Amino acid sequence: SKISIKYYNSIMKRQDKRMTMVGEFHKKYKVPILKKPSLIPNDRSDLRYKLINEEVQEYKMGVENADLENISKELIDILYSVYGTIYEHGLQDKLDELFEEVHLSHMSKDFSKYKMVKGPKYFKPNLKKILEK
Repeated sequence: SKISIKYYNSIMKRQDKRMTMVGEFHKKYKVPILKKPSLIPNDRSDLRYKLINEEVQEYKMGVENADLENISKELIDILYSVYGTIYEHGLQDKLDELFEEVHLSHMSKDFSKYKMVKGPKYFKPNLKKILEK
C-alpha cells in the first residue's frame, strides 16, 4: 500500500528534527561536525563503532529480558549514535540522497523469508556519484 504525501512529509520533518537535536548535542559537547563527506581519524571511527556496538548489545539484552521500555531506549540510542556518526563523516547534507539510493538498491532484491537476497535484478547502489557532487 502507498503512503500519502502528507504522511511522508510528516515523517521527513520528524527525521529532520531528530538530526537537528543530535546536531545540538554535538555542538554543546564540541563533538565534531564535518561540513562535507569525509573520512575521519581512526580514533574517532573506532569510538563511533564502539558507541553503536554498545547500543546494539544493550538492545539485545532488552530483547532477551523482554523489556520493551529498554528496547525502545536502546533503539533511540542506536539512532542517536548513527546520526552522530553521520555528522562526524559530514554526510548530513547528502543523507536523503544516499538513503534513497540504498533504498532503491534494496528494492531491487528478491524476496526471501527472513532476509531479502540479491537476485538477477539486484543492483549495487551508486553512492560515489552522490558523494562526489
